[in-house]
Order: sequence, then structure tokens, then C-alpha cells
Amino acid sequence: IDNPLLTFDDTIVRPGTNNTELEEYVQQFARLSDLEDRSELMLFGARLARDKHEAMSRYHAELTAPERALIRHEADKDAGFWKQSKFFRATIITASLAGMIQGWTQSANNGTIVGMPQDLHLCIKDDECAGNTADLWTFGMLNAIPLISAAVFGTTLADPLQENYLGRRGSVMVSCCITIASTIGASATHTVAQLAVCRAINGIGLGAKASIVPIYSAELSPEHIRAGAILANWQLADAAGIFLGFMANLIIVSSVHNVSSSWRILTNTVLIPTVPLLVLIYLMPESPRYLMKHGKYRKALEAFTAVQTTPLLASRDFMYAHAQLDFESRLLSGDTNDERGNLAQRIVGSHSNVQLALSGSESETPRRSVSLRGREIETTPNIAHVARPRDSHQRSTSRNKTARERDIELAGIGRRTGRRGSDSSSMDTDLGVRRIVKKENPYFYHIGVTGYFKRLLELWTNMRCRRALLSASVAMISQQMTGINTIAFLGTTVWENSLGTSDNPKVTAIIGLFFGAANYLGGLPAYWLSDKIGRSILLAAGLPNMAWSILVFALLFQIPEGSAVRVPLVSIFAIIFTLFYAPTAGTSPFSISAEVFPLVSREVGMAVSVAINLMGAGILVLVFPMLMHRIGTTGSLSIFAGLNIVAFFLVYLFVPETRRRTLEELQFTFDLRTRWHVEYRAIYIRKHFTKNWWKYVTRQKVRPPIPFYRWARITHAEEDNES
Repeated sequence: IDNPLLTFDDTIVRPGTNNTELEEYVQQFARLSDLEDRSELMLFGARLARDKHEAMSRYHAELTAPERALIRHEADKDAGFWKQSKFFRATIITASLAGMIQGWTQSANNGTIVGMPQDLHLCIKDDECAGNTADLWTFGMLNAIPLISAAVFGTTLADPLQENYLGRRGSVMVSCCITIASTIGASATHTVAQLAVCRAINGIGLGAKASIVPIYSAELSPEHIRAGAILANWQLADAAGIFLGFMANLIIVSSVHNVSSSWRILTNTVLIPTVPLLVLIYLMPESPRYLMKHGKYRKALEAFTAVQTTPLLASRDFMYAHAQLDFESRLLSGDTNDERGNLAQRIVGSHSNVQLALSGSESETPRRSVSLRGREIETTPNIAHVARPRDSHQRSTSRNKTARERDIELAGIGRRTGRRGSDSSSMDTDLGVRRIVKKENPYFYHIGVTGYFKRLLELWTNMRCRRALLSASVAMISQQMTGINTIAFLGTTVWENSLGTSDNPKVTAIIGLFFGAANYLGGLPAYWLSDKIGRSILLAAGLPNMAWSILVFALLFQIPEGSAVRVPLVSIFAIIFTLFYAPTAGTSPFSISAEVFPLVSREVGMAVSVAINLMGAGILVLVFPMLMHRIGTTGSLSIFAGLNIVAFFLVYLFVPETRRRTLEELQFTFDLRTRWHVEYRAIYIRKHFTKNWWKYVTRQKVRPPIPFYRWARITHAEEDNES
């Protein structure tokens, strides 16, 4: 929920306590979390998170001039990543090494196609081994097994490992150890079985890092830079690893002429980013949100302090994270059927059921109201007034009228007539639940540390999570439907069989290096395009361009082998295709998957999304060598032109936009029916662009279409009420 601190009144002192609702909430949290010595700073942080202009006015005399300037300009464009604390920058750069390991492993495995098949007595060249399909399947299996293992085992083990045993940092360290051991083992193998086992183990480490590190980076990042840049960072680090792996490949094939030794040396180059990550991640802070889910509040506050620029901003992020986790978990842990209700209705419905369960076990007469945050609420939603929340704690009371009109209407929480509060606080309910479930954490967001399979089941049983999973899955599988991994994983095979470069591996390595450079440099615009244009829109816009460019790329293989223009033209269009891919399908899927899930379900949701992506890549790498053998390079690559068009329609219809959507807006978006989003994109958005396409082309001012969640509330208001 976006900024639930706005639901607390901070102006009226309650009789009997001489505190406002916000003060009571902070004091109760400080007492239960054993942070009473930090209560004043936490209250300051909560007020800053609630409304920074109001807080700056209240504490004007206590703020230094640098602090006021920092708070006022924190979200400005020039206050991005490089203006954050040194420790935060070091942490994110260290985490990026994990993405680099994955990309480096891909290009290293690609490069080992020169030497490895000969060493293991596999025949994979069409002109020498016609009809030997068994070796082609074996070769495909060796390239696919780390990806399939990562999908099946790596992502599955990552969740319980990080949630129940080692945390984010410890799990990354274990995955690094797995990568180091399996990499050294793979370089010393002499049989297909030995290499298959080592690569399968290596895949476990790859899958674990891919599931953990993007979340770790996002959880450490301040909110105003978390979107876009940080979420795109994983794929850009992966692209950098691919480039550096191809560079290592070129260096090795140029200096080591014994192919039996060169592929083994190339395999071990993956250790270059792995060993530093193993050492440096130990020096980095643990994810504060992970610590909060496990009731380690003091350590969480210390972690926020380590990565923020001042203790005050750390306290703000700490209170904001607590309120988000607390409220969001109340929605997900309740048994309310009002999936489309506003925040007040859903919180009421959730806590009515919890309170009735408690009262049924502790008293004979169930209560007819629920105490939530010091307010007594009717068990049936009674909307007293309408409040308009800000989009995030970075926004202020000084927003203009247009911005206010675009806010989501959040119904206020009803009160009993003639009563300002309740004698018992919401923490009484929390503690009652804690006694029943025997959890150390005194808050409802203990849901984040429940069993893996329970949270996995929730992805299917909870409608909000299920719709988010559909969106993330479509985005992730669309990346594999582009066909990019035919080059990233099997480029050497394509060049050798289709361009006749097997006699000169240096040419193959140079083509791979240019591909890696285009993949990385082309991905850099994603840092600002993803926030300027949008993740879903950017992904959808890239797919048609990849369709025509890969079709031309495939047709160029029909140029006669003796032609002097064959290799240059094929290489150029491989780069053009990659430049369309890198800033769109290269980065958007991971950004979308990291944003769409609720905070308390993000780990398992991200793990499943990554598993789908890796499984798709594994199947592609497994079947493509045989496909290329059966129908040729042109035919096999042309298939992806059609798959890109299919992926475009899937993304366009089933992946809602998440750009600059607050958590509250995302909650509304994924509470709405999927078929409504299909109708929104197929009818409303199509008509909008049909009407205004010339204005977009000529860069005239166009009133943007209204967001999906607002359109659905207007268009399907009657159907929504009836259901």
C-alpha cells in the first residue's frame, strides 16, 4: 500500500493519551520492537514519510541547512545513483557482479563450443556429421542443462535458503561457492556425464543469484531511484558479463592455440567476477526489509542508516517500509472477499475476520468492531469520507490541482458516532495473533516468513498475486520468444555452420565481441527510457522491430558462401537486432517482474518468474541445434520473426504498465479483471493512438490516456458493483 502513514491523523491530540494517532502508532512500534531509545527519531522519520513539507515546517529549527536541501532535492533528476552514499553505491556495484557472472557464464559456454565437442567426441558440424542426431541432442543438452537446473532447482532452493536460513547475503555467498566449485570441476571434466553434472550444479548457483540479487538491490535502494535504473541494473550487468566473456574468449583463442586447453581456460574465467562477489558481499549490509520480516528491527534500522545519506532519511525509510509491510500483509493475510474494494474496505474486511477468530477463541461474544491503528471500525465497511493519498512519501502537499485530480480516491476509515478512538489499540489484535501463531515478529508481516509452498500456493489462490504472476510470466517468456539466446548461447554454432568460420575461430570470437558490445551499449538507454516511456510499452514497442530485423538476419544466410558481403551483412543485422532487443526486451521483463508482486510475496513471485525465463531459455537452447540441422539456419531463425509478433500481442494485452505506478495504484490495477485490461488495450488505447498518431509523430502535445485502473472503474462501474 502506498504510504499508509497518511491514514493516521497527526493534528488532533487524543484524550487520555495526549498523543496523535501517528504518535501512538510510532510509540507502539518502538516499544514492541525494542527501539524506544530511537522513538523520537522514528517519529520524525514517520512524519517525514507522511508529508515532507509538513514535517520540514514542524522541525524547521532542528534541521540543518544541508539536511533541508537534501530532503527538498532528493528526488530531483540530478540526485540519482551517484549522489547517494558511498556505501550504497558500493553495495549496488557489488550486487551487479552477480548479473555479470550470469552473462559471463553464457558467453563462456558459447565460446567453449570451439574445443569442447572435439574433446568429448561430439560431432556437431553439418558438413561432417550429417545424420548424427544423437550428438546434436547431447550437445543441446550440455548447453541447456545449466538453465533447466537453474529454473527447477536454483530458483526453488533460493527462497527457503534466503527466507529461513541465510538471508540475502548468506544465500548469495553460498551460490558463489557453488559457482566456484562447479566451474573448476567443469574445466577438469573428460566425459559428457561429468560435464553435465558440473553444469547442472552450476545452474543451481545461477538460478539462486538471479532470484535473490534483483530483490536485494531493490530493497536497499531509496524509493526515488528504485524504479527504472536499479530494476534494469540486473540485465545491464548481465549484458556487461556477456561482453566481458566474449572479450575473454577473443583473448584466449588468439593466444592459446590448443583447443583442448582453450575451452577449459575460458570456463575458468567465470571466476574473475565470482571471487570478488564472494568476498565483497560479506562486507555489505543485509536487506533491511528481510530483517524486518524476521523481527530484527534494530539491525534493519542500522542497515538503512548504512546505505542512506543521513540517519534521519534512514529513519524515514524504516518507518515507511514498516507501514507498507504492515498494511499490505493485513490485506493478504485476511480472508476478505472484497478484492475490488478500496483500502479502507479491504483492511476492515481482513481485520473483521481476524478479530472474529480471536474473539471466538477468547470470549463468547464476538466484537462488532475492529480496532485498527487506534481507530474503532465497523465490521461492515462504512465510508465516512474520501481522502486523497499522495502517490509516494516523496510527494508533497504543494502539488497542483491537476496532480491531485489524478490521485486514487481512497475511502476514509469510518468511526463510530461520537467516539474518537478505542480503548484498545490495533497492537492488541496483532499480539493476539502472535500468541496464536507463535511467531517472534509482532506484526502481520510474519506472512513473509511462512513456508515456501504456502506462499507459492498463494500466487495461485490470491487473485491479486495470480494476475501479477500472469503479467510477469508473459513478460519473461517474451524475452525468450525474441530469439536473442540463439546468438547469446549458440552464436558460435550458428557462425561455424552457416558462415564457415570453423577454420578461423578468431572471426567467430570477433563477431561475438561485437554482439556483446551492442547488447551492453544498447541497454544503457533503458536507465531513462524505462521511466520515460514505460516498461510494458517499451517492451511491446521493441518486439515488432525485432521481428523484421531477425527476419532480414535470417534471410541474409541465403547469400552464397563465397560472397564477400555475406559475413559483414549478417554481422551488421545481428547487431541491429541486438540494438532493438537490449533496451526493450533485454531489461523490461526483470523490471516488470520485480514491481508487480506485493512486497510480502515478492521473493517467491520473482523466483517463479525467473524460473519461467530460465526454463524457456533452456528449452530453446536444447532444441535449436536440432532445428537448425533439420530446416537450416534461415528457416529456424525465421520462426522467431513470427514468435516476436505473438509476443507483441501477449505483452500488449496482458502486461499492464507499471511505470511510476505507486504501490496503491498497482494494488488497484491487479485487483481488476484481466479481461478488462484486454478490453482497455484492444479498444481504448487503440482508439487513442488511432486518433492521435500524427500528433505523436510530429511531437505535438497530446493528453495522455487515463490509467487502466481509472478507466476500468469508470467503464465497468456497474459490473464491478454487481460482482
